[in-house]
Amino acid sequence: MQWSDLISAVLAQHGGLATRRDLLARVPETVLDGHVGRRTLIRVFPHVYVRAGTAVSDDLLLRAALRHTGPVAALSHTTALSVWGLVPLERPLHLTVDQSVRRAGSVDLVVHRRIGFRPEAPQCVERNGLRVTTLPRSLVDAWPLLPVPDRRPLLLDAARQRVVAPEPLRRALAERPNVGGHRALAEAIDLVEDGCQSELEAHGVLNVFRHRSLPKGVGQYRLDLPQGRVRLDRAWPEVKLAVELDGAKHHTSPEDRRRDLARDTALAAMGWVVLRFTYADVLRDPEGVRRRVLEVYAARAAQLRVGSSAQA
Repeated sequence: MQWSDLISAVLAQHGGLATRRDLLARVPETVLDGHVGRRTLIRVFPHVYVRAGTAVSDDLLLRAALRHTGPVAALSHTTALSVWGLVPLERPLHLTVDQSVRRAGSVDLVVHRRIGFRPEAPQCVERNGLRVTTLPRSLVDAWPLLPVPDRRPLLLDAARQRVVAPEPLRRALAERPNVGGHRALAEAIDLVEDGCQSELEAHGVLNVFRHRSLPKGVGQYRLDLPQGRVRLDRAWPEVKLAVELDGAKHHTSPEDRRRDLARDTALAAMGWVVLRFTYADVLRDPEGVRRRVLEVYAARAAQLRVGSSAQA
């Protein structure tokens, strides 16, 4: 067998890429260096090679990063978020190792060191055949690397998809007390626990519904209707008052409006009053929204008192 064929066999054995150590176990160093020098082998990361002409897919790139660092590392930060399907893959790639491990990065590869890091459960998992940090850890680690306007919406969207929950996020944050943007991240986790699943709801909670003038409401309140269980953006069940925040993304088509009307009708039949506000209402006139909610809350409370007195 010729050296070129043997190199191809090693590459095939390792899924299209191989480390220098893999190759030196089968071919002499002079042969390997000759192929690298003639660029019949292309370096993806230091000491990790593919055959010239190989299309370097995202999966191949991620596997090459893990082969470069070895079993002591896991994909992390924004790179892990891409594996979790939350953001596009971008360079540089990020991996994490224990503080005691010495692994060099490169221009396109950042190696982070953490005290007590272990590339195994419960800190890491296998996803799509790749070793990655858990989603809560990935979100916390990636927080300071994300564009500021994208941070909270990404976290809220992950909560909306039910792929992450407040308590694991808090535990991950407790392990990174010095992470950049700690206060904003802690507030975002608090908003997730309060039921927020979108930026509109977050603005509503922060600028309207947490005001001292309003009684405390319940976010994402679950209620059984004849057509099934629904979630109300914000509810005051003691007076059967609901607030729905209509973002442009989900409440503008005729089908959306028909669905909202049917739901409001079903709620009215059960004695509920529904107030709807738009994104613009919450952003431009939070005081007006708060005032309207308070007025209706007070009216509903008075109606219920009168009803109770009449029944007595």
